[in-house]
Amino acid sequence: MPRIYTISVNGKGRFPCRADQTIVDAGHQAGFGFPVACRNGVCERCAGTLTYGHVQQRNHTLHAGDTEGTEVLYCVALPLSDCEITVPEVTAPGELPVHNVNCQILEIEALNHDVSRAWLQLPAGKRIQWHAGQYLMLNLHGECYPFSIANHCDGRKLELHIRHGDDNSAAQDIMASLKADSTVSVTLPAGVRYIDTAPERPVWFICGSTGFAPVKAMVERLIAVDFAHPVRLFWGARTPEDLYLPNLPVQWTGVLKDFEATTSLSDIRHPDHAQGLVHEAALAALSEPTLPLFFLGGSPPMAWAVFDALVAEGVPAQNIHCDVFDYAPRD
Repeated sequence: MPRIYTISVNGKGRFPCRADQTIVDAGHQAGFGFPVACRNGVCERCAGTLTYGHVQQRNHTLHAGDTEGTEVLYCVALPLSDCEITVPEVTAPGELPVHNVNCQILEIEALNHDVSRAWLQLPAGKRIQWHAGQYLMLNLHGECYPFSIANHCDGRKLELHIRHGDDNSAAQDIMASLKADSTVSVTLPAGVRYIDTAPERPVWFICGSTGFAPVKAMVERLIAVDFAHPVRLFWGARTPEDLYLPNLPVQWTGVLKDFEATTSLSDIRHPDHAQGLVHEAALAALSEPTLPLFFLGGSPPMAWAVFDALVAEGVPAQNIHCDVFDYAPRD
């Protein structure tokens, strides 16, 4: 039996590799995405650095730290020991490659008095993927603006929900640029809180305002994978006019096996909506705190307030997900 070594790559993880197996082949079998093309050491797409260990490349032994070991072609490299390697653009299992592309601006439509939907189209000829719940960066005038992708990955179109009220001058400038230009530079995907495969437990969404955008994408993904567990949506706003796409939750009721939606208004009473903060409606419906998987959508203050309220009710912290926790962590 060939000896098996451990390959650590880019700090993204590790995988086993037989002594008679190329490092690229072993990595692909383990779910890592190595950049390759020719697979015979000519195109150099798989080139990287050996930082620990030694490998055999064709008839040569390369050692970490040697001048010859500064660049290794991993599609033709066999391990001779445990190794640590660095290869540009490698992705870990489940991770997607990041792309910088110019998108065509297809359409901008008003959804309510201060939220618009922008449709962008990715360039043809290059497959670009994202997970439902991830976000992108709009690159405008030397600045980067994050926006959740509001549709799951099923083609070349990207859907964005942009709130551009009088209190948000930056969003108004973004809208002006999107309306004036025919293309926009985009970096995607970003974010580690998403749904790809179907979770093995109920899923609860708690969101406010355009925090509904990533929720919409994740619900679409649950529909696509024929999700069988309960799904609960709690969507908060100040007034009924602040809600948008009101028919979508009604449609989801007809396609998901067990779906219920609750809308909550903080500023006024209305017979069709719960009264108060959105997480209060969720807590009132929560009978088994340790069971659901929670996804939150909203501003950092809202997300952390909802996190605290859920944990206080007995929800395990590891069951609560929101990108805010990663890009706006507490001190």
